[in-house]
Amino acid sequence: MTYYAYFASHAPLSTEEIGYQPIRENVYASELDFTGLWFEENLDEANEKRYPFSQHVRLHYQTRCTSNYLPIEGNYRSNHTFYKKISVLLFEYILKALEDSPIVVYYISLDSQEDEEFTLVKTLHLSEIQSPEDFHINDRECLRIIRDDRILEYLEDESGFIYVKHPEYLQTQLKS
Repeated sequence: MTYYAYFASHAPLSTEEIGYQPIRENVYASELDFTGLWFEENLDEANEKRYPFSQHVRLHYQTRCTSNYLPIEGNYRSNHTFYKKISVLLFEYILKALEDSPIVVYYISLDSQEDEEFTLVKTLHLSEIQSPEDFHINDRECLRIIRDDRILEYLEDESGFIYVKHPEYLQTQLKS
C-alpha cells in the first residue's frame, strides 16, 4: 500500500512539482535528481468542486503527495540522502504554505485509510519548528502548524481544527 502526505490550508496550496532537477527535459544526472514530489489537489475536475481527502479535515484547500522516502518516524533513515531530500522538501513546502495561511494541517496516511481516526493530533507554533525532523510523524498522526501572529483571532470549528476569524477564510470553507 502507498503512504500519502496530506496538507490542508485556508489559502491555495502549490501543486507545482518540487525537487526534480533535470539537466534537460526528461534527463537526470542521478537518481537523487529524479527524486521529488508532485502534488494532487482536492479538486474534482468534472464538476470543479473541492472535496476533503479525509472526513477529519475540512479546510478548503488540500493537496497530497507520495514518495517512497516519506519521513515516517518508523521508516526514516537519517543517513539516507533520499529521505533527507524528501524531508527537506516537505519542510520547505509547509513553511511556504504558512506564508499565505495562518495554519497548515499536515498528516500521513495509507491510501484509503484517510478517514480513520488520527492516532495523535499535535499543535505546533511556527516558532517551535527547528528543523525538518520536527515534521517527522507516523501513519495517521496529524500536525496543526500555526503561524506566530499575535494579531490573529483563533476559533475552533466543528472539526476540531483552528480557523481564523477573517471573512475570506470563512467564505471558502467546505460545506459538509
